[in-house]
This record gives sequence, structure tokens and C-alpha cells, in this order.
Amino acid sequence: MNSAAAGTAQRRWDAAHRREMAVVFRILSRPPVAVHLVGIGGVGMGGLARLLADRGFRVSGCDAAAGRVVDWLRRGGIAVTIGHAPPHVGPPVAWVIRTPAVRADAPELRAARRRGCPVHARGVVLAALSAAVPSVAVSGTHGKTTTAAMITQVLRAGGRAPSFCIGGEVPALGGVADTGTGPWLVCEADESDGTLALYAPEVAVVTNIELDHLEHFRREADVVDCFRRLVAQTRRRVIYCADDPRAADVGGAAPGSWSYGFGASATFRAAQVRLEPQAVAFDVVRRGRRLGRLRVPVPGRHNVLNALAACAAGCALDVPFARLRAGLAAFGPARRRFEVVAAGGGVQVISDYAHHPTEVRALISAAQHLGRRRLLAVFQPHRYTRTRALGRDFPPAFLGVDELVLTPVYAASEAALAGGTSADLLRHFKAFGRVRVRGAASLAAAWNHLRGRLRPGDTLLIIGAGDVERMADWAKEFYGGPV
Repeated sequence: MNSAAAGTAQRRWDAAHRREMAVVFRILSRPPVAVHLVGIGGVGMGGLARLLADRGFRVSGCDAAAGRVVDWLRRGGIAVTIGHAPPHVGPPVAWVIRTPAVRADAPELRAARRRGCPVHARGVVLAALSAAVPSVAVSGTHGKTTTAAMITQVLRAGGRAPSFCIGGEVPALGGVADTGTGPWLVCEADESDGTLALYAPEVAVVTNIELDHLEHFRREADVVDCFRRLVAQTRRRVIYCADDPRAADVGGAAPGSWSYGFGASATFRAAQVRLEPQAVAFDVVRRGRRLGRLRVPVPGRHNVLNALAACAAGCALDVPFARLRAGLAAFGPARRRFEVVAAGGGVQVISDYAHHPTEVRALISAAQHLGRRRLLAVFQPHRYTRTRALGRDFPPAFLGVDELVLTPVYAASEAALAGGTSADLLRHFKAFGRVRVRGAASLAAAWNHLRGRLRPGDTLLIIGAGDVERMADWAKEFYGGPV
């Protein structure tokens, strides 16, 4: 697509989504109706369902399978049906919200449109909700979930009692979303479908910007432009990572923006950093003045940056540093973010959501600080589009792993693409030649191989954003839960 055609397509997208946002604003401003969420079991959809129910909407939903989010919703009084069928969106349903994982022409959505029921994408609705209240929108290719969870817990420690909607299960917060008594909403603003460009928060956090989500974006410039539009629409304060070149370019253009990072020029700088096996500790320096020392019970240099972002956001909302320190000292992470899921016989098993080369590199760097004998890993690539586009970037990200097993790609509703399969990725590893790797035909085959290879003193990393987490349950059953 040439630049003129791309510009025309963007203008059409903008016009369509402006109309869609206007309809959603009208729905939210009127008395609540019955709303049905198609694909309610995903963390993003489940969080939105909780916020709408708390606003008085009569919420129901359906999904292809049950899971923890479905169980959580049902415990909260939200009706969830397993399976998809057009009768789900019949009367009294007056509004339908869909996950991007469900095709726009799915039978339920066609049935809703036939009877004049508005159908909107999840990202559009959350953007409208966040624009209707004072909000902190946390964006970035990596680190959104952890940073949003940190900010929420910092604001709670500061007595702000925020609402939140986070793209991960956070046990310390009681789930993926909740409505607080305070005016602020902390939300994870996702760029994957382009709806990040619709947000107009009071405070925006930009953790980093990299090429990803090739199922939606055609070029790196399109990704960057999506973040530029978020920054341009932010009302009070933009907070960005100075160590990330694209985030610095985009965030630094906003008047009055604050930066954070390791460099001397950052508004909020980390100094005297100590990386521990299960924690990070560092001094916070704001414009040359030391505010104090933080210790956060999650490992990895990347979590120093996440905590700095949370610190900056707390300062933007006038949370005293002592409260910031207390909130981060007691921080409880989201599930599958360096989560120790099993331990026994001298073996430790850690499950992590990493699915981009940058995330994998950060995970392995943190794991190397554990001081274990060997690092073994299983990786389930996520989406054929990502695997094809970033295939050559994955092998160097796994340096430091003693043995790696690749499973088939988790399709996430995509059709298989030449160049984007696990066999293609395995060829990239063979060409790289510095990581011991083998393929497995299934998750079960990968687990059976690794179970026979693990020895006392080893750590197994379960890596990926798909159903590879099933292996965590198998490991827990075999080795026992973490101590």
C-alpha cells in the first residue's frame, strides 16, 4: 500500500471510529441497558464486563471455553454461557461488545446487527469509559500490565481508591478489574487493534514502542503514529521512558512531559540499582534531588523501569513518596509475570507471558540472577504474523538458556502463514547456532521431554502468551506447588 492509499485508509478508519465513539458515549450517558459481551472470557473483555456491571448495566456474555476469568465473572454475579449462538444476542440485549479475537462477521454479531442492535469493539468502549472520567492510560509494547498494576497499588496505598482495568489477573487486586470509590481509573490501553489512538486520558504512560501486532499494523510508522495520537490527546501529563528511543521521540514532544529511566537526563532516574533474585532496589532521583530508596519484590532490570513509571504517575497524582514506597514494597504482580508455579526435587518452574523477543530477553536476564544450575525453557510462539515478522530476532533473545523446546505456534484465530510456523522459527535457531534447541509436536510432547531432562538445581521457564500455561499445571502436579 502506497502512502496516499495508506492515508486514505487511515482517514476512513478515523471517521468510522469517531462515529462509533459518539454512539458509545450516548449509550454510556443514558440509563443502563442489557449488554452482551462476545468473547467475555478474555482478561480485557472480563475487565470491561466488571466495569459495566458496576455502572448498572445488565451484563451477560459468552465464550468458547470456561477459564479463570469466566469463573471470576460468575462469582461476581455475571452470567456467562459457554459456546456461541445467535440467540445469545436476542431481546432483551440492547448492546453487543465483541473481542477482536471474534470475527466481525461471526453469526452472533450478524444476528445483532440484523435487529438493529449496536455492536462495538472492546477497545472502543474502554477508550470511551476512560475518557468519561479522570484516567491514567498505560501504554507500550511491553510492560503495560505490570506498570498498570503497580500504579493501581501505588494509588491505593496513597488513599486514592482508583478503579482499574488491567490486561492480566492480579491476585493482590482481586482480579482484572474493579470499581473503586475514588474518581480515577487506571487502564491498560492496548495498541494491538489501533484503538489506542482513541484514548484521551488525563495521564498517559508510554513504556516503550516496538514493531508488533503485524495482524493489524503494516509498518513500524503506523505503530508509532498510534502512540503519537494518544500523546497528542492526553490532557494533563505524559510520562515516557527516556531509555526507549521511540517512546522518547513520541513522549518528549508533549509539553510538560516527564521522563523516567537510567540516564542522567531523565526526570525520574534510578540510581544505585541492586538486582536481587526476586526483587529490585534503587534510589529515585527527581531532577537531581534524591527522593528515597525503593525495594520492589519483582526481579529484573525492566521492573526498575516499570516501578519508576509508577513512581512518576503517583507523583503526577500527588501521592507522597512514603506512600509510593509502601505501595511498591507490597506490590503483588499479575499472574504469569515471572510467576513461580512449582518447586520440588530441587527444580523450580517459572511461568511467564513473554511472547516478543524483547520480553524474552528481559525474562532470561532476570532468570540468570536466580543463580540456578541450568536454565531450560519451553517457548510457544504466539501468532503466525508475529513469528514471521520477528523470527530472526527470537534466537538471540534466548541466549543464556541451556536447552530450549519449541512448540507449535498458538494461532490466536490466525490462519497458518508460510514463514511463520514453528518449523520456520526452528530454522532461524539452527542458522543462529548458539542456542541448543529442538522442536516438539505438541505441548504434551514438550513436557514429556523436559520432565526427563530436569535435574536438581535447574529452573524451567514456561514462555508464551497462549495455552502453554497448561504446562504450569502439569509441573505443579508433578513437582508440587511453590513453597
